[in-house]
Amino acid sequence: MQKDFYSIELIRDELNRYFGGGIPKSSLILFEGEDGAGKSILCQRFIYAMLKKGKKITYISSEFNTLDFIRQMNSLTYSCNEFLLNQQLLFITMVPFLGKVKFEDDFLDKIMGSNKLFENEIIVIDTLSFLLIKKNAGEEVYYNIINFFRKLTNLNKTIIFTIDPTHLDGHFLTLLRGVVDMYIGVSISSAGGETVRVIDIKRFKMPNDIYMAKIPFRVEPRAGIIIEIGSYA
Repeated sequence: MQKDFYSIELIRDELNRYFGGGIPKSSLILFEGEDGAGKSILCQRFIYAMLKKGKKITYISSEFNTLDFIRQMNSLTYSCNEFLLNQQLLFITMVPFLGKVKFEDDFLDKIMGSNKLFENEIIVIDTLSFLLIKKNAGEEVYYNIINFFRKLTNLNKTIIFTIDPTHLDGHFLTLLRGVVDMYIGVSISSAGGETVRVIDIKRFKMPNDIYMAKIPFRVEPRAGIIIEIGSYA
């Protein structure tokens, strides 16, 4: 493993190998998919592996409050209790804010101006879409967000974020897809009469090794991510 890559290896699955041996450090990584496709679970699988290897991570969620996040991770046997307690994982929930009629006009600026949220080496934003929907963002906001992320990667931060393409306009989607180092689509497909989720690696700048462009998987309680290459062939 090269020192400029994060290993996402877990003994129970081969996801790290299918990703060419890891994900690049100081990079922008986009998970794109509609609601229910599996974006959040993949983020949780990624962070669990990196936490096990001692990395410090901030996870900003619009999907879970803290208790539900802990329960979700435990249900997949990706327990994060220890990492939360020793402050290796900083979990920030945006769920209380989503109940409001609207955000303050400067809410997004406050998020980006909060140094505490971006101190750790890996930052996950799940999902980025909710910030932009509430902000009613325009082109200037889009460019500011991209520039902000790029400044973070220049400071050796790795940013992983998820979006639902149905929530954002086509222009911003094109901008995002064009600037990220890894562009990963997550979808639900049909194979052999069965429903299967698929990771589609659409862009991977400078991978560590040969990677698989399409990786079928399923999610099982008490097991987490299960790769299903054979059934998808």
